[in-house]
Order: sequence, then C-alpha cells, then structure tokens
Amino acid sequence: MRFVVRIVAALLAMTMCSCLAPQNSLMVGVDMRSWSGAESLVYENNDTLTLRNLNIVLRYNDNFRQAVLPLKIVVTTPDARHFEEVVELRLQHPSAALTVATTESVPYRESVLLNQKGDYTFTFEPQSEVRGVEAVGIEIK
Repeated sequence: MRFVVRIVAALLAMTMCSCLAPQNSLMVGVDMRSWSGAESLVYENNDTLTLRNLNIVLRYNDNFRQAVLPLKIVVTTPDARHFEEVVELRLQHPSAALTVATTESVPYRESVLLNQKGDYTFTFEPQSEVRGVEAVGIEIK
C-alpha cells in the first residue's frame, strides 16, 4: 500500500512541476575594470505563443558603486527590426562589502510576445564608463 501511495505522490509532484513556466538566462561577460562598449547576446526563440517577462540581469562586485545604471538596450528581431531605448536600472546594493560578486535581476518588460521564430539579439551598452560590472544579460520567464 505504501508503494502505491509513493507512486501517486511522485506522479502528482511531477505533474505540478511540469506546469512551471520555463526560464532562460543568458549573460555575457564584460570588462569589470572599465565597461563602456556594447555587448551582445543571442536568444534562439522557438515559442511564438507564450507571453513572457523579461528581466535585465547584472553581476557586479564591490567596485560597482552606482545605484542607478543608465543602459541602452537594443533588441534585433529575426526579421532584422531594431528596437532601441535607454532604461535606468535601479539596483539594490547589499549593505555589507561584497566578498564575491552578486547577481541582481531587474524587471524590464512584462507580458512580451516574441512572435517570430529565430534569433533575437539583445545588445547592452552603458551610457557612461562603469567599473565593477562583471556580466550583463537577459532573463526570460
């Protein structure tokens, strides 16, 4: 009897976990001593029906002192359309000194439909020289 209960519990747990939305995180490393140029990454999209939330992900160390990071974001769609904007990322710095880098995810867009199959290119460029940032990227939920 216990064996049957365990199997039913395992099947129930697998069913519940299969309903979770997939999540993708892509990051590109930058020069942490002085980041000022554009950095790009490519997301291969196969799902043209699901609405998703996009977050900007930033990995930084204790040399990064800014509370607000102006960042130019350019998105290039599979059919070569470009969408460009400057956003101000508001970051929560830990109160203590960082002994290792921290990663922070900041909401960017909600309920986005990537309606084309193919490669979406995300390009990130700070609007001034930045120190202490180790990587930047996109999180797609």
